[in-house]
Amino acid sequence: MNEKSATSHSPTPVSKPKDGKKNRLVMMALPIIVAVLLLFVPVPDGLPPYAWHYFAIFVGVIVGLIFEPLPGAVIGLTGVVAIALCSQWVLFSPEQMAADKFHLAGASFKWAVSGFGNSTVWLIFGAFMFAAGYDKTRFGRRLALILVKYLGRRSLTLGYAITLADLLLAPFTPSNTARSGGTIYPIIANLPPLYGSKPNDPSARKIGSYLMWVAITAACITSSMFLSALALTCWHWRW
Repeated sequence: MNEKSATSHSPTPVSKPKDGKKNRLVMMALPIIVAVLLLFVPVPDGLPPYAWHYFAIFVGVIVGLIFEPLPGAVIGLTGVVAIALCSQWVLFSPEQMAADKFHLAGASFKWAVSGFGNSTVWLIFGAFMFAAGYDKTRFGRRLALILVKYLGRRSLTLGYAITLADLLLAPFTPSNTARSGGTIYPIIANLPPLYGSKPNDPSARKIGSYLMWVAITAACITSSMFLSALALTCWHWRW
């Protein structure tokens, strides 16, 4: 007599919307809610209405950059487009719009693209393109191996190498973002794994945290040593 074992199959649970999607929708709506709430706040005394409206959108963009429901570039461009489209109420004063030679569409477009004419912006963009190249070609790992070969006997000498590299680049790189994030970081990010130190892991305390803090401290020091080492000092010196 053949016996068949009956297997009981539990019903498959109904898939529910993930909490992550709900949280993302909330995060996407939060900058808009903040901006709209500020728009309904009475304008402070002595401040033009268009300036307060501009401030409301600006705060909404900052909130979006903090919570990042979308990539930062998308949030920034969305804020620029929103201000350019609503420039009649948020960008120009009634006196400016009443001028004879004032053209609203042309002035709004000129304001929206004016940031792309800043050489520092393109310097940072170029530096991060180099950083992407370091990652794709693994050139950063090669440089890290060279540092380990000659200076890797002690963690102190690695810290000196990072500081010296930042110091040599500082006079010729007028942006600490481009220098640190686009040039120094792609190289030193390959150093901790060579010593078994990984990010978001207890092993990060071996040498990874030390190297990152050395790089941050070195960037702060070298940025204040030269007028040409920081975009802010270059901008103030220009004016």
